[in-house]
Amino acid sequence: MGVIRKTLGTFLATAAGSVAYLTSSTNLTTPLPADDELWTAKSFTTFNRYQNPTIQDVVWKRLPLSQIRPELRDNEEALATEFCRGAWAGYAYAPQRIIMMLTNRGPKTRDQLFRQQQLAFSKYELGTRFSDHFEVVERTKNSVTVRAGGSPLEPGPRELDGLLVVSAKVDKQTETVVVGIKTTFFNSTEPVRDEKKPAPFVAELLHRLYARAMVDSGVRRLTR
Repeated sequence: MGVIRKTLGTFLATAAGSVAYLTSSTNLTTPLPADDELWTAKSFTTFNRYQNPTIQDVVWKRLPLSQIRPELRDNEEALATEFCRGAWAGYAYAPQRIIMMLTNRGPKTRDQLFRQQQLAFSKYELGTRFSDHFEVVERTKNSVTVRAGGSPLEPGPRELDGLLVVSAKVDKQTETVVVGIKTTFFNSTEPVRDEKKPAPFVAELLHRLYARAMVDSGVRRLTR
């Protein structure tokens, strides 16, 4: 029993330390501002056509431009793509990536990305599908919008639909870079009349911790 208690204690201490690190090294904004560009984005107005209630947040981090790899500093599109690579190919997504590869890879999904190396070097162009759970549905000069919540092979409405906007923006005046993952989840199957959100609050909390880890993972790709 002593060994079990010691092991459990070590695990809990490590987990607490990881949570403390992520919450102190990344920022969370929720809800999103009423004038946020997401609300008028083509992807959002298309998939949330009923204007149903949403879970909404953005996890972000500001970095000195001097810490960014030199070849990325003057190119927001390259920054956004590289940040995307770090998020999906890094440590935060690793457990889900492995599970998805084991359960979803097959003849019907052979044109999708599953392996870490594929995600680490993808250009994340419009239409890119990966893990049989995500699809790039919109791109701008500094962002990649990914649809989540179900298989890209079944593109119809979903009870838990979602969009993740992975972005990187250079602020020349302050010589900094702001990177972030903006998320919204909603029910896209039918109008929601009772203002009920698509997932319980506990799921929101877990998602936000996961998003913090994804941002931290993405940043490591920009600074190494």
